[in-house]
Amino acid sequence: MGLAFLSIYCNTCYKSIKSHNLKLKRIKYNNAGLKVDLGVGLWAWPLPMDYDGDGDFDLLVSCVDKPYFGMYFFENIEGNEKMPVFNPSVKVGSGIKNIQVSYVDGQIHLLAPGREFVDFKENNFEKEKQIYPTDKIHQGKVRANQWKYCDYEGDGDLDLIVGIGDGKEYGWDNAYNSDGKWMNGPIHGFVYLIKNNGTTAQPNYAKPEKIKASTEPVDVYGMPTPNFADFDNDGDFDLLCGEFLDKFTYFENIGTRTSPKYAKGRILKYENEPIKMDLEMIVPVAIDWDKDGDVDLIVGQEDGRVTFVENTGKVVAGTPQFLPPIFFRQQADEIKFGALTTPFSFDWDNDGDEDLICGNTAGCIGFIEN
Repeated sequence: MGLAFLSIYCNTCYKSIKSHNLKLKRIKYNNAGLKVDLGVGLWAWPLPMDYDGDGDFDLLVSCVDKPYFGMYFFENIEGNEKMPVFNPSVKVGSGIKNIQVSYVDGQIHLLAPGREFVDFKENNFEKEKQIYPTDKIHQGKVRANQWKYCDYEGDGDLDLIVGIGDGKEYGWDNAYNSDGKWMNGPIHGFVYLIKNNGTTAQPNYAKPEKIKASTEPVDVYGMPTPNFADFDNDGDFDLLCGEFLDKFTYFENIGTRTSPKYAKGRILKYENEPIKMDLEMIVPVAIDWDKDGDVDLIVGQEDGRVTFVENTGKVVAGTPQFLPPIFFRQQADEIKFGALTTPFSFDWDNDGDEDLICGNTAGCIGFIEN
């Protein structure tokens, strides 16, 4: 294989290669017309929007790990299709950790902890303004720190919503006893409201408070990625969260648009089984992707791929009904096989050239034919 390599690999290996000043070259498919799963490198943070202003939804995807560190634009050239095949990605900026998209009155706002990106397309995601005095509102071992705008109580001004992933009780992956029982606590996923007592133009923010569901604070399994929208089409804003693992929790608003009150969380299901992503580290974004009047989910995951989770528009026992994830596709460009790919070149089909046999974090083994 020389110095060519698959797109996602171990950070330790990257540092070793970099220290020897070796020039790296990504392997291309070189297979005209081939379509593959859309993706970036380790961990996809999707930002669906009409980035090029042609009337259909494109995908921006932020990736904050090697070797794909950057902001990538996947152009939709097929129009208002539910599952368009996207062009190969174009890098349009640097990767931004914890970036979140807010949709407010037809305008796109991109937020990171405590700050907003100003005219992000014109400024290549480099110009920021501070929107809150600090980006640290929670004491603990914070990994996820996800900020969004939302008119939480429907009074006309924009409040701030913050999703916090806290791993203090969890520690790390070394807390099993001799019987295989986990001895530490879970990862926590809290959702905070920073209420605006002023106006959108001149905000006056109150002290952050945890949002409750029933009588207890919202607490999913880490990395909540909170989304407020009218998922059940009853006129008020519900809450839908992801988690660090692979599932989605729905909190129905049993109050009103101006006085929200949330029921205990319910796991989204399809045919009585939980809807699950293929991998962990999921990042859901609520948007009416197929423009049919209900709010869907666009979801990124650990290996850099992005899915469409469709809202059917049906509501059963107070819970909106979604379909299982479908991976978006793109025109083939650079070879990918998940996260932390472990490639080995070998003439697997005994035809005289070397193919690739690869493993990845999903526990899959792949044959990539030459």
